[in-house]
Amino acid sequence: MNEKLIKKLITAGSIVALVFIVIINSCSVISPNERGIQVTLGQVEGNVIQPGMKFHAPFITQIRKFRLEPKTYEVSFSCGSDGAITKDMQTVGSTVAVRYVYDEKRIMDIVTRYQNDAIIQGAMRDNVKASLKETVGQYSIYDLVEKQNEVTTKVAQAMLTRMADYPIDISQTTITNWDWSDDFDKQIKETANRAQEVKKAEQDLKLAEQQAQKQVKEAEAKKAAAEQEAEAELIKAQKAAEAKRVEADALAYYNAKVAQNYQVEIRLKELEIQLERAKRWDGRQVPEYVPLTAAGGIVNLPAARE
Repeated sequence: MNEKLIKKLITAGSIVALVFIVIINSCSVISPNERGIQVTLGQVEGNVIQPGMKFHAPFITQIRKFRLEPKTYEVSFSCGSDGAITKDMQTVGSTVAVRYVYDEKRIMDIVTRYQNDAIIQGAMRDNVKASLKETVGQYSIYDLVEKQNEVTTKVAQAMLTRMADYPIDISQTTITNWDWSDDFDKQIKETANRAQEVKKAEQDLKLAEQQAQKQVKEAEAKKAAAEQEAEAELIKAQKAAEAKRVEADALAYYNAKVAQNYQVEIRLKELEIQLERAKRWDGRQVPEYVPLTAAGGIVNLPAARE
């Protein structure tokens, strides 16, 4: 292979490489979760670039891409000089996590007003610190332990207010850790232990009360059962007495009926006798009562006919 051919090959390779570099630098691909801003020689051109391929002038034009997926920015403060001061003059530290996403409608502001994301995150750090100190100053250190959810909510609200002008949407602000002095940490443990002892005593008292209530209920149940049994016996005795009374009334009624029937039978016999006499009477029957004569003599009575 001669020298001229080698030079031609080198030249051709250089041209191909140059063309490839030019092509690479003249197009950009925007993915579905990205948006782009075209900047030519430091000047923003056009509107927000939507997903797809974008051709532009090579080398002098740059497509700045911004991802629309959620991000988490975390800020940590120690309980030293950069910590927050409570209402009772105690210094506390914390770790604050802010979850945010770029506002698609204001992506142009990121380039025109803030140049890059680092400025936004710097502002976020300053506002997190200010929001935390402002909120913590409203509580004592003991309140922070008991009202952590309330404190977190207030810090989140303060962040939404302070970052409202920035082209981001904050979806969540959380305090993932609290940091305080070792002495106060020891106090918290002692307080927790005392609280556990109080809770155990309350549970023991509650158990004793429940046991006493159980015994009372058992006694009441036995009393109720005895009362029911006595009432049942009384009802039984009353029913037995009622049965005896009904039996006695029935016997008296029976005897009265027997006596009445006996009287009826006697009357029937009398009527039968009178009937028999009536059948045998011949019209000459002498009355049972016969008056004496006026002369005082004895009157001979005719013998009665049979």
